[in-house]
Amino acid sequence: MSMSTVSAPSKAASTSLMLCENWLRHAFPSELHTVRTRSASDTQPAAVIVERANPTSAAERVPLLVVEISDWPLEEYPAEEANRYAAEGLRDYWVLEVAARRLHIFRDPQPDSDAKHGHRYGHVRTYSTNSLVAPLAAELHLAQVVNLLPW
Repeated sequence: MSMSTVSAPSKAASTSLMLCENWLRHAFPSELHTVRTRSASDTQPAAVIVERANPTSAAERVPLLVVEISDWPLEEYPAEEANRYAAEGLRDYWVLEVAARRLHIFRDPQPDSDAKHGHRYGHVRTYSTNSLVAPLAAELHLAQVVNLLPW
């Protein structure tokens, strides 16, 4: 199934988004960060963490982390999305694969003239439900992958 044939996220994906958002709001204090989520009506729900320019300003910087929630296998997830984030300099990009119950973490964006958008991630790792993970920008805030998934 391609991204274009998916109309809305499943209940499981929406639940995962809520679980991720709750954990991220704990890991990233609101006085220093903004946690935004895309609407459940989007085909690919996601949480985006940005650092505020300063605690009293509403201006924001480049995201520290993007967590996408996927209803379909990563093999069908287009590499273009990851390459676009790498080109933007996003250091920490996660794709939570709900049905397969695993998390893919992309780090270390690098130039790559063969990749779409001219960049790719140099470090890509897949984590199972028992794995502990933490964002680069909040390394002390561990989460077990299973706690980001419904059921």
